[in-house]
Amino acid sequence: MFKYSKQLYPIGLLFIFVNAGIEFGLKQLIDYKFVPTVIAYANVLLFVVTLLGLLALIHASKNPNPNVLVRTIMAIMGLRLLGLAVAVLLYMKLAGAAISPRSVYAAFALYPLYTWLEIRLFLKLNVKK
Repeated sequence: MFKYSKQLYPIGLLFIFVNAGIEFGLKQLIDYKFVPTVIAYANVLLFVVTLLGLLALIHASKNPNPNVLVRTIMAIMGLRLLGLAVAVLLYMKLAGAAISPRSVYAAFALYPLYTWLEIRLFLKLNVKK
């Protein structure tokens, strides 16, 4: 795992950038009727799943059978979507009538960012091999 630690820096930077944006724009987010904690939790969830997914992709790429890589990609994307959907449903259940659709949309907007970054890092790493 430590062998690939430098390749994981961009994911950490995206995580820090989003958290800093939430922290520094807290007043503006609240003014525009966002719930910053929902976005922050979604950011943490996507960060963890992206790290685990990238490490799983790196591990799967070492297997000579190409089906392993395809199955890993499909599983990671499915788990990420399922995890985000479960988190949104849990938020809807806990928030009740005080749900903020804008915060949910902002959380879903983080999904393509993390997915794009994961694919970009994996392809960059795979080209070097």
